[in-house]
Amino acid sequence: MDDVGSKAVRIRWSRVARWGAWVAVGALVLAWGLWLALGRLMDAGCTNRVLDNQPSPDGHWRAVVFERNCGASTGFSTQVSVLAVRAELRNRAGNLFIADTDHGAAPSGRGGGPAVTVQWRSARQLVVRHHPAARVFKAMPSVNGVAVSYRVEP
Repeated sequence: MDDVGSKAVRIRWSRVARWGAWVAVGALVLAWGLWLALGRLMDAGCTNRVLDNQPSPDGHWRAVVFERNCGASTGFSTQVSVLAVRAELRNRAGNLFIADTDHGAAPSGRGGGPAVTVQWRSARQLVVRHHPAARVFKAMPSVNGVAVSYRVEP
């Protein structure tokens, strides 16, 4: 093949590669959008009810303990989020801790899920206490720069 022909083939393949890259990026953006929409749809049937609200000693953060109810097909859970002191608790799952009673193995607290308490040790240290039989789905070691320790207590 002569130089002109091979140059034309390279240009064509270059265009095909660019087109393929754009299609791949579009597919990723579409998948991301569907994932976000599905997450919002799943949260739409849930409600949060605040059970306790503890501000940090320096007043920058707050630990919010709340009941999350997602309808008849699921049980109540007790969740904890660490938020900026003026931030609103949105209709989302807790960013720090999530537990339920494991079908009654742990006693129910005020919100229907297991009793959970929080206590600030300092402006950046939080202690979360829960029953040993509670089924823990999420227990983050830190959130928003706040270190968390967990205590299992009957």
